[in-house]
Amino acid sequence: MNTVQKDNNITRRQVQELLENNQEKLKINEKNLKKLIKSMRSHTISRQMRKIFYQECLKKIEREEENITGKFRHLIYEERISIEVLHTAGFSNAFIGAFVCKNRSSIKREIDKNMIEIWDINSRKSPYKHKGQENIRYYSSEKAQKNAEKNKLKNRKKCKLDRYPMLKNSVVALLKNKEVEYSPDVIAKLSKEGKIKDAEATIGTNSIYRAVAKRKYGLTINDLPHGQRYYKEKNNNPHTQTKEIKEKKKEISIEVMPEEIKKKETDTHFEGDSVVGVAKGKHQTLITLVNTVSQFLFIRRSENKTGQATVDTFDKLEEEIPQINRIIESLLLDNGVEFSKIEEMMRSTKDENKKGFQIYFTHPYASYERGCNENKNRMIRRYFKKGKLVEELSDEEIIEIARKINNMPRKALGYKTPLEVFENNLKKKGIDTSFLDVYRIELPKCLIA
Repeated sequence: MNTVQKDNNITRRQVQELLENNQEKLKINEKNLKKLIKSMRSHTISRQMRKIFYQECLKKIEREEENITGKFRHLIYEERISIEVLHTAGFSNAFIGAFVCKNRSSIKREIDKNMIEIWDINSRKSPYKHKGQENIRYYSSEKAQKNAEKNKLKNRKKCKLDRYPMLKNSVVALLKNKEVEYSPDVIAKLSKEGKIKDAEATIGTNSIYRAVAKRKYGLTINDLPHGQRYYKEKNNNPHTQTKEIKEKKKEISIEVMPEEIKKKETDTHFEGDSVVGVAKGKHQTLITLVNTVSQFLFIRRSENKTGQATVDTFDKLEEEIPQINRIIESLLLDNGVEFSKIEEMMRSTKDENKKGFQIYFTHPYASYERGCNENKNRMIRRYFKKGKLVEELSDEEIIEIARKINNMPRKALGYKTPLEVFENNLKKKGIDTSFLDVYRIELPKCLIA
């Protein structure tokens, strides 16, 4: 005669203590806790059922499930396994629902939808001849999980670009546009303002980034303006740390620059720098001047990295734009050798006794003090890589680089282009803006002016 050892018996009190001591880990509320304790005292629960339930409680405590907030949540695979074990053992739907914190009707629907029927080999009736044959039916957690994952994919909402072909074509065309590089943030803003022609709906920035990440519609990360993220290593070299300004430059240093210029309240202030292709040797360079308010960029060719070549470049700029003295009143430069001839740079070509504009200098090794200019130099590097000679660039190619950058809408400018903001500021002062015609471009066909 088979007997059950007393050590293997799980008493009602043991189950009750386990539930009460681990209520938080089991994630059971007070109402369901009382239901489970009351059911354990019932004579319908056998010793074997009590033992199975005790083991399921221990498994749930060891799992340490994440606390999912919210009124409604889906069953997880571990809970479906518990439903299979408890249902097979003979527990009611109400008891199982209290254990997994679900309503008994939800448990009934879950079980009915995922039942597996197997022919009872002990039955004398054949399921092919007798329609009244009752076979063995049980709930399968594996089948339930597969159906849940399948339904989740089936019911997932499609991306807007999949649902609206005209919007998709416009977004792809803007990202692949080579004349002006439109970022996903700018495209989303144009969409919300209704400037995308024949678009069926609007789209957000994250939706565009997700499409690029999944490489949909032939898009890759190279179609984004930046192409990749920029990483700057921390520089611990003591020789390249920010230093004090020399005595001869203190009177025209950033320390004495007016506060209204530092706060970017004046639209006649510019930041300047030089961009080199090859560091060694006497090669041509690019002189860049950026307006801090509008972020408009001038790019000019310099014969070499000397002070006299820079002076000649400024003189040519003044000849090209007669009213340059009203456009540039102050200029912030770094301490490079190309900006060593201070008096010659500030002197006007029309009247040598008059000053063209005021020059200020940053601290040595403090490029962050010219952040606007450094940002534009980084944009120039998208088209003019290091190691390439400036001599290989034609004048039209230099203008083309400036044209692309000056026609990129910026979030800092209210999604306007630097060309628009710069031109509006000049018109308010009555300055002729005909010299800006070389920077104008035609809008893409998918955009509304």
